[in-house]
Amino acid sequence: MKEFNALSERFKESQNWLNYRAAMICAVVANTVRNPKKKTKAWVPSDFMPTKERKRMTDKQMFAQVQAINAMYGGKAIEV
Repeated sequence: MKEFNALSERFKESQNWLNYRAAMICAVVANTVRNPKKKTKAWVPSDFMPTKERKRMTDKQMFAQVQAINAMYGGKAIEV
């Protein structure tokens, strides 16, 4: 399991590096056509990095998710 986690972490790091390289190119291209009067700050690579934003779920949304997973695995709903 440790080996798998190490390989997985190395893969994630390599993907982040590839994304950073592409984001750096995007920032350079965007800065060449940037209007300094409208956008005073230059673009940076982090502006173009993909992010995975998670929205906080409400209690009702979490409960609905649990019910869906329960139904998917053939579970029975227990009334409390």
